[in-house]
Amino acid sequence: MQTPGGVSIRRIGPADAELFNSLSETDNLFDEDPTEAPSGALTADGARDFLGDPTVLFWLAEADGRIVGFLHCCVQRRRTSGPWAEILLMEMGTHREWRRKGVGSAMVGVMEAWMRDHGVAEVWVPANTYAVGFYRRCGFVADEGEILVKVLPRQAASSTGPVPGS
Repeated sequence: MQTPGGVSIRRIGPADAELFNSLSETDNLFDEDPTEAPSGALTADGARDFLGDPTVLFWLAEADGRIVGFLHCCVQRRRTSGPWAEILLMEMGTHREWRRKGVGSAMVGVMEAWMRDHGVAEVWVPANTYAVGFYRRCGFVADEGEILVKVLPRQAASSTGPVPGS
């Protein structure tokens, strides 16, 4: 999708692993606090696997050969009747030089178009407090609950990996 200002938005896949990893090395420039360390790149295989996961939706906004924004969602199947799935908007960022130019709203619009095309009616976002106003302007409303987080203490990596079915 082409937006005003020469920004194009596209969903990326496994063939874009190198581009995805280059974003991961500078994604702090898309956050509210660019002094935070960037996420860091995955291995090439890890990036291809991530982007090839059918539950991962990842869009890039690009202008003049530069990444100016990204939006990452996860598709979550529902266990109840109604729409087959809902979306969890995991992270979104617009490069600080491109903020307030419609890039974020355009990325949300592309996500919503994907949702309509795939019969998904609901999207959730665990928004940082500084981003709540943006999401409200995009039509999001508060739910009755709160999003809670628990981080488990680090443990030595298992040599066998996760146990299937556990």
